Amino acid sequence: MKINRLWSLLKQRKAITIMQGESAQWVGDGFSCYPVYNLPPLKERVMQTLLDVNDDAWDKFAFYEESHVNFTEEDILEAQVDLEPLTVALHYHGMDVMPLVGGGKIYYIQTKYLKPFENTLLLSYAYRKEAGGVIAVNEGLLLSAIIAPVDMSKDKVFEETLYKLYDLTKRQGGEET
Repeated sequence: MKINRLWSLLKQRKAITIMQGESAQWVGDGFSCYPVYNLPPLKERVMQTLLDVNDDAWDKFAFYEESHVNFTEEDILEAQVDLEPLTVALHYHGMDVMPLVGGGKIYYIQTKYLKPFENTLLLSYAYRKEAGGVIAVNEGLLLSAIIAPVDMSKDKVFEETLYKLYDLTKRQGGEET
């Protein structure tokens, strides 16, 4: 994982959550979190320094500390549902999202949360019901991120757009050239 890419994500959203895990500190922005190893305790002043943010700019940041994580830190859970990424990119309402499918369902995550990883081809994904439903991202066999899925299920415009895309693609495929 590229730590400076993680810092960049935190600076974009101006929200930082630090959670103390069993073997790592988990750092995130409220929608994603990543384990950080071998750093001193990430208190507010330390984060401000690591992100290189001056005092005036820091006033616009939200900073939260939790004494524990609200998810299981195990790399693989028996009850998780393995997900496969679809090879299609979607840009919707200013978000680049990637669909993940498994267990007869589809989940979407913002692709910006994969930027801290050097090689996304090494990543695997799983849905976990804990903490309201999260996507666990493993790099190899190691749990390397927890990402909140984007809920597109109630967005009728998104649904209609996908159906129209499907319908037009299917019709075009049936035409003779």
